[in-house]
Amino acid sequence: MIISMTGYGRAEQKIGEINVVIELRAVNSRFLEFIMRLPRGYEAVEDATRTHLQSILSRGRVTVTMNMATDQSGIGMPKLDEKLLVHYQQIANKSGQVLGLKSESLSLSELLRFPDVITYMSDADDQVKFNTAVLSLVKEAADQLQSMRLREGELLEQAIVDQLNKVVEITHKIQSEDDGRLEIIAEKMRKKIADVGLETNSQVEEKRIEQEIVLWSDKLDITEELTRLDAHVQHFRELMVDNGDAGKRLNFLLQEMNREANTIGSKANSTPIGHAVVELKNEIERIREQVQNVQ
Repeated sequence: MIISMTGYGRAEQKIGEINVVIELRAVNSRFLEFIMRLPRGYEAVEDATRTHLQSILSRGRVTVTMNMATDQSGIGMPKLDEKLLVHYQQIANKSGQVLGLKSESLSLSELLRFPDVITYMSDADDQVKFNTAVLSLVKEAADQLQSMRLREGELLEQAIVDQLNKVVEITHKIQSEDDGRLEIIAEKMRKKIADVGLETNSQVEEKRIEQEIVLWSDKLDITEELTRLDAHVQHFRELMVDNGDAGKRLNFLLQEMNREANTIGSKANSTPIGHAVVELKNEIERIREQVQNVQ
């Protein structure tokens, strides 16, 4: 079965005094990439999250967001960074000078709101337990994400199967139009030769004309392209059934199918087949749009 690259997962739990929410959002991407939006100090959780997601996903852009309903004081004692506090005040004073404004000190409440002026010192064991609990939430959200990707994959697969059936239907129409086409073309060529008075009683010349007709007919023959197109469709179906990580290969097969359709259109020299080829390429493009969502 195929798997979609898009999905969403969410997990929430109160860990100690802090309510933690983990959200995972996945969208299409040629490769597997992550956007991590975790608070400072959770690098260990970020690394473990990346490792876990890499074990279950192969493509897609995944955004990982961690929100906490309270500050980190629930798992540690506050600590003032005096140097950073002074540095922020100096920046404010310098900014006033650059802009030609009267230098004015920031209020204490404003200074304390700047990033990392106040940090929280937590017990190492408590921090490890907290990180472990957060990682459990990540795995719960990842399970939801994967479940949604599987459900989306089922819908994609059904849509693609319907469109593949149309491809097969159009291919059969082309095969039907192709039956006897080369014989008709060869007969028309013989008639044109006769009409312009190029007939000859020489067996050598007659053989030469027949050879030219055979060569010309071979250039217009689309049997090989139709056979390859049928093989590509069959391989496409097999990949959808046997492989949940087939997006790139499915896309490659569609390029080959489109190549065969173009060749058929250029060789057929037939208006009905030309119209059918336009329909065929349209269905292949519709499938391609769906496959862009496949992992």
